[in-house]
Amino acid sequence: LRKRGYLPQNLVRYSYRPFDVRWLYWESETKLLDEKRPEYFPHVQPDNLWIEARQRQPMDQFDRGMFTRVLADNLGNGLSSYFPAYLYTAPEQAQLGLFETEPAPLSGRRPNLSDQAKAYLAELGFTPQDGAPLLFYHTLAVLHSPAYRVENAGALRQDWPRVPLPKTREALEASAALGRQVAALLDVETFVPGVTQGDPRPELHSVGMLTTNDGAPDFTINVNWGYFGSGSAVMPGRGRAVEADGLIDVYLNASTYWKGIPPAVWEYTLGGYQVLKKWLSYRETAVLGRPLKAEEAREFMHIARRIAALLALNDALDTNYRAVTAG
Repeated sequence: LRKRGYLPQNLVRYSYRPFDVRWLYWESETKLLDEKRPEYFPHVQPDNLWIEARQRQPMDQFDRGMFTRVLADNLGNGLSSYFPAYLYTAPEQAQLGLFETEPAPLSGRRPNLSDQAKAYLAELGFTPQDGAPLLFYHTLAVLHSPAYRVENAGALRQDWPRVPLPKTREALEASAALGRQVAALLDVETFVPGVTQGDPRPELHSVGMLTTNDGAPDFTINVNWGYFGSGSAVMPGRGRAVEADGLIDVYLNASTYWKGIPPAVWEYTLGGYQVLKKWLSYRETAVLGRPLKAEEAREFMHIARRIAALLALNDALDTNYRAVTAG
């Protein structure tokens, strides 16, 4: 690789964990990566959309359905599958499936739809091009409905999620609109007005405010949120999270903390991880090699507010799920 030289186009955005997007150097010719997944990488394009799922949910509580627009890693124990809204192929390979080709120059995209999905969309008056994103965002909305997760818990532990389909065009559009809200909140690179951009909504204003007991904030994290285990693996530590007036204060160190995080936000899991605690484990100063930057400390606050806003959609997500299944 050193003889061939650095390829700047191989430096890509990379969703390592939920709400934790980094940079990765993707290389197809060696074992520089554990698994380079050449059948996956060509379909990661700026205008594509992805949902993470698992054939069997390994935990008692279903928490799959991460949304991303970038390359992504396996989540939790075992292997994740990522389902794209679109497939990208070279002209001579247009009739082949996702896992039947080697990476090749790409010249177009087509909706990643089965024949049954195309027929369903046609019944509602949608072309595959117009209907694919609606079906994608509808799926995301259903997967994040607490009622769906509870009612189908047994089946979700045994096989792929089954997603009910709206009976009318209007119901599909309404469900997809809700799914777009979920996607925006799950995507840390999408600004959300009232959550991460502009003045926060009143109910979010006090969530995760950076607070200090002693002068200027100290961005050193030294309360054992994470440490190196065997090799370079980062292990989660106990850290310091203190309940105050029914909310959680999450400490960076003895003097600085994020104040007022609702317990449901602190305990929120996605893809098998307690999101906020997992984020902190990689940013313990002894692991990261430096204190946080001010914008990174703000990012933790923004993630907490994203999760709070996502949980605030639960009633709407359940109402939508009930409407779909009733039809």
